Amino acid sequence: MTLPLSRIDYVAVGVTSRGTTKIFSATEHRQTQKFAVGDHDGVLHVYGMKKGELQMSFKSLPGPKITKLALGGTARDKIFIALDNTVRGYTKKGKLFLDFDTNLIDPVSAMYVLGPNLAACARDLYHRYQDCKDADSYLAGETLYDVLLLPADSSTIYALLACGDCAIRVLYGTKTPAVLRLPSVPTVLALYREGDVESKDRVLLGTMDGRIGLLILQGNKTLRITWLLNMTGSEVTSLDTYELQDGMDILIGRQDGTVEVYTFPDEDTLPSLRFRHNASESISSVAGGVIGAAGYPEVLVTTYSGRIFGLTTRPPGLLESDQNEGIAKLKAEIQQLQEKLNEEKETANFTVDPLAPLILSVNHRMVLNKEDASYSLSIELDTPIDNILIQSDTPIALLDVESNSAVVSLSACNPKEGNFVLATYRCQVNINHLEMRLRTIEGQPGTLQIYVTSQVQPKCCRRISIPISALSLHVRQYEDDSTESVCGPFNELKVIGSFTVAEMHAWLSLVLPNIPERPHLKDGEAVLTYVSSFVGTTLKCTYKKGNAVFLGENISSILILRDILTREATKRKIKLDVFSDTSDASISRVLELVLPRLNAAHELITKVKILNVLEEWELKENPKETLCSEYQELLQTETEIKSQMTKDNAILDRLHAVITDLYVDWERAKRARRLTSKDAAEKLSAALETRELAQLLQAFINTNSTVPAPSSTPSIT
Repeated sequence: MTLPLSRIDYVAVGVTSRGTTKIFSATEHRQTQKFAVGDHDGVLHVYGMKKGELQMSFKSLPGPKITKLALGGTARDKIFIALDNTVRGYTKKGKLFLDFDTNLIDPVSAMYVLGPNLAACARDLYHRYQDCKDADSYLAGETLYDVLLLPADSSTIYALLACGDCAIRVLYGTKTPAVLRLPSVPTVLALYREGDVESKDRVLLGTMDGRIGLLILQGNKTLRITWLLNMTGSEVTSLDTYELQDGMDILIGRQDGTVEVYTFPDEDTLPSLRFRHNASESISSVAGGVIGAAGYPEVLVTTYSGRIFGLTTRPPGLLESDQNEGIAKLKAEIQQLQEKLNEEKETANFTVDPLAPLILSVNHRMVLNKEDASYSLSIELDTPIDNILIQSDTPIALLDVESNSAVVSLSACNPKEGNFVLATYRCQVNINHLEMRLRTIEGQPGTLQIYVTSQVQPKCCRRISIPISALSLHVRQYEDDSTESVCGPFNELKVIGSFTVAEMHAWLSLVLPNIPERPHLKDGEAVLTYVSSFVGTTLKCTYKKGNAVFLGENISSILILRDILTREATKRKIKLDVFSDTSDASISRVLELVLPRLNAAHELITKVKILNVLEEWELKENPKETLCSEYQELLQTETEIKSQMTKDNAILDRLHAVITDLYVDWERAKRARRLTSKDAAEKLSAALETRELAQLLQAFINTNSTVPAPSSTPSIT
């Protein structure tokens, strides 16, 4: 990290959505630039430096919250803001010149302006308007996170859509879109730019698991990945390119509050990290420009709560000099802020009218970590968090997070009353953002309730409900992905009844996560394929009107599906004919996937035990040189080993539980016998100790005959 940047705080506005801060083009090279920002109060602000101070050039009246902001016009000096399903246009001086109703049912979630073309996305629907008239539209059936428009020729426009099914779709008129599959969900698209000149074919990409990459739109209307950094981390929320110092840089904003600057790669090098800063709350926008002082480029950053600051190349000495000159003014501003804070505290003490309660603005995200099959849950307020109460009507495990400084208190719960978890996180002063980790249990769906209170408004509480699907640890796959891992053999579940495709789609949303907004139909039939992030088994769902077929390598997944589908049909008084066929070879398939991890977990635990003994050995002042080479190597990797153990210290118990549940479900499906987990664990205990496939198969099949090999059954195609 070789780039020296200093933070300078500018101003605070209301809560902001992603992509609602934009910098205007410079009138002269390296001269200060104005910027526009929209907030959830519906206020559009335009700021610029004048006589060494940041001053407001324009401020609109409050209204519905601004969800997106874009610049347009020949000189990109026109401001377009999205409020609900309306788009308004302002000049840089604040004159309203456009008030356009898009007629979209849902609020605009993504927007882009190119000449007379306006692209607006709402949930899974893309619509393009030309001179405020309908031009074309596309129903993606997937959540649309971002949109870009690129010029194709004088009359045609390319539209790039970042879709929730790990794909970017390229639309060209009314033709079938080209699809580029990615390893994760794309959340941000940004044009590569040099100064005020934007590329017509190079697009930066940010994903939900923290990767960044560069795409090139080729002449045959398809996208090609130039490079993709395989780093994983917090979700990318904003991207830009700008020359801060010594060449082009990539500016990255993330959900966890991190702002990063990477060098832009050339043909021979990959991007390298030059700077990192944490703002302690999620980043809604980053942009490169010259804001605070002429000749000194910087990264303009806007946070979720509306704080706007710059990371400037200006030397710290000059900043300190300016601050000393204006110290009297700063003291006056601090006094004003203190008075305002006192007023807010006083107003927070009045009795809240139950008919018009105050509502806290909460930003939350729950994302599955595929590596350890756990969920990252982030909660964020625009004011300091006081308490977070978590209640679950299904069993979940709350895991430790190193960066979490909150004090956790667990309360006794009675599962018979629908309470499995009740925990309170008490936050320290001035904590706006809290990260938590939790792990669900397959086959036990429910709802996670989160109650958040603020230190500023303690009498206000916000509740968030997050559904937990029955097969929550499954990850959706796609038809054009590699099917090498989809090798079977499969247990089959066939369901016949008087249901519609939409009805079956709704039922599956109770079982599986990340179900698309609408079923993707081909010849009246929809197909969904999932892979367990923990076990690695495959589940394929094929359904159409009145008929559904489910193929699963794990019998547990099939039984969970069967139980929930029959329950939902019974609620709606719909008769279902259910047929199932079990495969003996599927047991071998699941065990072959689990046993290597079981052996690795057992080996890891053994190493930790040896290290604990060696620690006592060292405390007795015994020299390491007397140890054998194996133990000396073990001590050299002690930090790494204990770090692996910390990530999942109950991995062995979890893997045993998978095999035990498999046995319980196998007995129920094959022999119609219901066993408890305790009985199954006792029967399998001796075989689990050996960790041998033959011994475990003997316990399952209860016969000396040879179990069919997994490769004997055809794969999914």
